Amino acid sequence: MATKKKRSPYYLAEPNWAEFSLAETVEKKEEAWKKSRYFIHAEINNKETYKSFRNWVKKASTWTKKEKDIVLGCPDYCFLSIAEYAWFWEKTGYMLEGQQNYIYNKYDYFKQKSEEKAAEKAQAAEQRKAVVKPIRRELDVMVSAVDSSIDDIMEGKKHGTPVSLTTSCKLNKEESSHVYNEYANILDEFKECQRVRKIRNRSEWDDQLVEGYSHVNKPNMDKLVLWLDEFLQIMIAQQQRKTPIRRKKPQDPRKIVARLRYLQADKDLNIASVNPTNILGGTEVWVYDTKRRRLGLYMSKNDGGLHVKGTSITGYDEELSYEKTLRKPEEQLKLIMSKSKKAIHEVVGKIRGKQMKVKTRINPNMLLLKVQ
Repeated sequence: MATKKKRSPYYLAEPNWAEFSLAETVEKKEEAWKKSRYFIHAEINNKETYKSFRNWVKKASTWTKKEKDIVLGCPDYCFLSIAEYAWFWEKTGYMLEGQQNYIYNKYDYFKQKSEEKAAEKAQAAEQRKAVVKPIRRELDVMVSAVDSSIDDIMEGKKHGTPVSLTTSCKLNKEESSHVYNEYANILDEFKECQRVRKIRNRSEWDDQLVEGYSHVNKPNMDKLVLWLDEFLQIMIAQQQRKTPIRRKKPQDPRKIVARLRYLQADKDLNIASVNPTNILGGTEVWVYDTKRRRLGLYMSKNDGGLHVKGTSITGYDEELSYEKTLRKPEEQLKLIMSKSKKAIHEVVGKIRGKQMKVKTRINPNMLLLKVQ
């Protein structure tokens, strides 16, 4: 069965950020920015770039703590044209000197906007204090309407249904509970009156109950019991808050691999890791541990069986997966990276050494070489 092609969350091709992070000269850094700026502008949400800018202010800017607080106090729209620089910085680890100077020169603008936002916030707080919450009258209206309906039913007059009554007067959970407790005892008394009327030898208390409702004939009493019973069922339903059924949204692949700790690039080997989102739905993942000089393979039995959970790769087969120690990594990795899916197994199979079990977790010393 053919492997289903993994769908990218972007319309445009995402640049290789690990490769861009290897840039050392100013010219290469400027070229990396030029190749990335349209992708960032077209594909990355403004909210993400604002978050990156605030992160840059906290961790990488040269402002004092007081100045940082002033800048962070600005509304998001102040960072609209410059936040993309910070998002690029998060991906590659550097920001162009001209971009940094432009940001620092906007400090007076940030200060002005921060003060305006603080004044608006204080004014809004004062307005909230002045707002008087309206007093709810629905409970009194409902009790009055129910009493009126009971009187009409007893006298045989025309009356509304419980549904129309509860639709026209909306109660919250607490109010519905109060109404239910008040009329549940009255309904029990009406039902007891129905039962006692059928008994011949009644007690003194039963006689008093029958005499108390002697003005209500049997048909009206039956209607009254049915009406109150339906009304109380509605009150019970209103006390139970409905929990909305939420459909599961497809999870963003970037969030799935966000906790995966890996080496983005190695300047000595001149190798950059592939995008970790490619692991999702992959069949083979080749990794290299720069500290232990070990080449590892994570392989699943079925096509597209690999996944990521936290800092680990899941779904691989322990018998098919292995790792080997490389004696000359500079030469061997260059050869391995140039081979196809089938040829790479032949090359690695010729490497002398014992096959060992792979580690479940990916560590910060590991390069993600290939995903197939």
